Amino acid sequence: MFPRTHFASFVAGTILAVFTSAAYAQDASAPVTLRISAVSGSVMPQDFRAGIKEGFFRKHGLEIEIAELATGANNITATVNGSADIGYADVFAGLSSIKNGFDIGFVAPHNGLSPHQFILVRDDSDIQAVEDLKGKNIALGAPPQFKAITSSWLAVQGGDPSAVSFTIVPDQTTFGVLLQSGQADAASTSSAVNAYRWIAEYGLRPVGITNTKELQIAEGSPIAGWWATAEWFEANREVATRFRDALRETIQWYGALSAQEKAAHVKEQTTIDLVALDTDLPGVLDAATAYFGFGTPVDLEKLAAWVATGARYADVPDDVDLDRHIFDTAKN
Repeated sequence: MFPRTHFASFVAGTILAVFTSAAYAQDASAPVTLRISAVSGSVMPQDFRAGIKEGFFRKHGLEIEIAELATGANNITATVNGSADIGYADVFAGLSSIKNGFDIGFVAPHNGLSPHQFILVRDDSDIQAVEDLKGKNIALGAPPQFKAITSSWLAVQGGDPSAVSFTIVPDQTTFGVLLQSGQADAASTSSAVNAYRWIAEYGLRPVGITNTKELQIAEGSPIAGWWATAEWFEANREVATRFRDALRETIQWYGALSAQEKAAHVKEQTTIDLVALDTDLPGVLDAATAYFGFGTPVDLEKLAAWVATGARYADVPDDVDLDRHIFDTAKN
């Protein structure tokens, strides 16, 4: 039997624990509006908006308001100026922002490397293998991650990234026209939909390996996710944890969907009907719905390896204190 003083302490502690637990449950169920800055649904993975519609974020007491901006750098700027709480951007954009003096950190990873990387050439091109790209011009998108991915793709297949030239093209939807008109010798894209369309419409063909899993680029590391200022994170840790948990549940749920179910979300958000498109372009359905959500904690060593790749090929800063700028919600 407890002594009277010990018993009183036990009861008081139990009451406090129950009260604290109930208070948390009440807080967790109370809707909190979270302002999100993101790129369009046609650019970022469709899982996020599908997860909002499915109710995963509402389940965690979050009402999501999305403002769409053009790039990850724009989204980070929105968090810094206070017009957004959390912004979507690739890892390299986040590191560059930190080097530019922004005190931001990684709240949660969202996606890893796309399962496909297409280096496309015209069907009548003399480029038949990766080594034939030496001295050629490759068109790619503006973010540094595209240069890092393409350079890594070349290197692991025996090519020399320093022996090619890159032409930055902000509007990647024009790659087919650029190749057809001879303004570039090759084009690099991770979009299976665009690649299959250009192959059919412009008579293009891929060179080298298209399956990035075989190449082990960015192995085990996220390449993009959600960022916030350190000030906002410190004041809203519990809300950030709710967001992280809802995102992880979304990623797990979306990853288990069939290709047809994912295609329905793609069609809703982008108007692209992958099922119908697959009739004309066999293989595009499976390729375009291959999933690359990153729903686990960040491994700092593997992330550092990806950052080193960016530094090697795309002038990405590699002297950022990752431990400080990868928040606890992303590490646990």
